[in-house]
Amino acid sequence: MEEQLIEILEYYKNETNSKEQETLVEMLREIQELLGCIPTDIQNRIAKEFGIKETMIATLIKLYPSLKAANFKHRIVACTGARCMSKEGGQIYEALKKELEVGSDGLSKDGTVYVTTQNCLKRCKMGPNIYIDGEMYSQLTISDAKDLVKKLKNK
Repeated sequence: MEEQLIEILEYYKNETNSKEQETLVEMLREIQELLGCIPTDIQNRIAKEFGIKETMIATLIKLYPSLKAANFKHRIVACTGARCMSKEGGQIYEALKKELEVGSDGLSKDGTVYVTTQNCLKRCKMGPNIYIDGEMYSQLTISDAKDLVKKLKNK
């Protein structure tokens, strides 16, 4: 695998637009296809080899839902927009993190669920909102969120 990784990195480093977003995303997708995800050590290596900030790579991974930094099965996106937050959105997010034992990297203790936030999910009237694996759940209570997590663990 190391050989294939080096080949991918060398190919994209030689591109004239190697530091442009589209090119970096293409490269990240190829690396993910090879490794199953884009782990932190690989992100750091890319940043160093391409002369860009590590936060740039991490931001691209967060920006593109098809990219993932760990080999998790499920992704939860909690809305942290003002309207959802005023309807217990923050408490729901904290309850999800507690229920899944989420670390500072956003991964559940067992590594199967990635939990992140987005400023607004554009369904303000229906808040609080979360996405689980791309499916929207609205008008949640803390109890609803915990039930969804239990169902997710059984999948």
